[in-house]
Amino acid sequence: MNIEATTLENIDASTLMLGFTGSIGSGCSYISKMLPIISLPKKYKYYKVSDVIKSIFLEEGVTNPNVPQLQDKGNELRRNNNSSYLIGLLLSKIDSEWDGDCGIIIDGIKNEGEVNILRQFPYFFLFSVQASKETRSERAIKAGRFSNHSEFDAADLRDQLEEYEYGQQVSRCSYLSDIIINNEANIPAAANEENEKFLRTVYHKYVKLIENLHESKKSLDSIPTIDEMCMTIAYALSKSSRCLKRKVGCIIVDVEIAEHVPRDDTHKTKCLPFLVSSGYNEVPLGSSPCVLNPEYQKCYRDYLQEEFAKTLKHCPACGEEIIIDVECPFCHEKHHEFLKNCKRCHKEIDFIFTCNGCGKRIFDTYLPGSKRESGKLLDMCRALHAEETALLKLRKDSGRTNNNLVLYATTQPCNLCSNKIVLSGIKKVIYSEPYSMKESSEILKSGRIEVTQFEGVKSSAFFRLYQ
Repeated sequence: MNIEATTLENIDASTLMLGFTGSIGSGCSYISKMLPIISLPKKYKYYKVSDVIKSIFLEEGVTNPNVPQLQDKGNELRRNNNSSYLIGLLLSKIDSEWDGDCGIIIDGIKNEGEVNILRQFPYFFLFSVQASKETRSERAIKAGRFSNHSEFDAADLRDQLEEYEYGQQVSRCSYLSDIIINNEANIPAAANEENEKFLRTVYHKYVKLIENLHESKKSLDSIPTIDEMCMTIAYALSKSSRCLKRKVGCIIVDVEIAEHVPRDDTHKTKCLPFLVSSGYNEVPLGSSPCVLNPEYQKCYRDYLQEEFAKTLKHCPACGEEIIIDVECPFCHEKHHEFLKNCKRCHKEIDFIFTCNGCGKRIFDTYLPGSKRESGKLLDMCRALHAEETALLKLRKDSGRTNNNLVLYATTQPCNLCSNKIVLSGIKKVIYSEPYSMKESSEILKSGRIEVTQFEGVKSSAFFRLYQ
């Protein structure tokens, strides 16, 4: 089912929709379920994408599927139909019972195709609920969703890192989100005053902004925070990157010029901190970007992986001959060699090969830089990272002390950049999208750098919500 807005009878362009995405244990479902209660008299109806999968399981006689089963079934349905299949089924269900008297909340968005379908509606905004892996793991195990940390780690890795078209793409959905909510606090499961305060803050900070836009209301007290303005600049810079994997922007500001002013302080004039330096990830001046390099015309690390894979003639574990016969899931072209992108349709392939002798997934285990071994081959990337560029452009003779400098990055710095940030004397790092390398956080913590994940309105919605 590839649904379009024009095929729906009751839901139309004026319908207000709030989407929610979040990793396992982030509290995404809790927040999205409670908002319809907090937002009264403005009403919302709550729906969850995985309920579509559960209803199919119910027809098959499975009453209580676990997380891996839901992941498998969701992937199967999207693979056999298309990436927007589940959201299409859900929208059809909503439309069949819709009376048009309130807004819609859709929880559990996990695939880019689902986001693309919902973007057809002018008043759709996507929230990403974030929390650290440690916090999420404890929550999920305490709730009985997993029996131990290993089970959680396996499901969480899959939830975030399946980058092929029909897979789990929570990290990608988070990147596409309009608003980030940090939910690190240990909020009790039972309703209490602490819960209500947190949810009311979310509503008044963000949902109310969307409702004002929907109702064509203007509010003088709806002004962006310093963090929102700085991160929007960083995201704007990231658009200049020609990296095929991840576009990153970074700015460094002097916070001594203007201290942070609370959002609800409407009696003070706010100005931006002084912009000291900026950068985005790109190859050095004078070099050709990977996509334009005549030798490989693809990500250089992908090229190195493919070249290394050619040297593997036998399984390193058992010695069985490696015979590859893989079909592209998009155009069904047959391939007999390890590839990161299909030679016919050029789409990225999630390459799965299991040794006939020992059952090991050879290329996941032994190939340097595989997705499941983040960080390897990082030093072979041809590009300067956004943070590196911004740090190199800092003028030593500017007369500014680095004790007041804050670095804003669209993605959490890697371990290589973290080393340089500590050495530079940056006071604080604020990032938007999490990065999977725990070493980077440890380096910054050891260097006494304050690290904060960005919360607020992202650049995708900045100019719509702050008019």
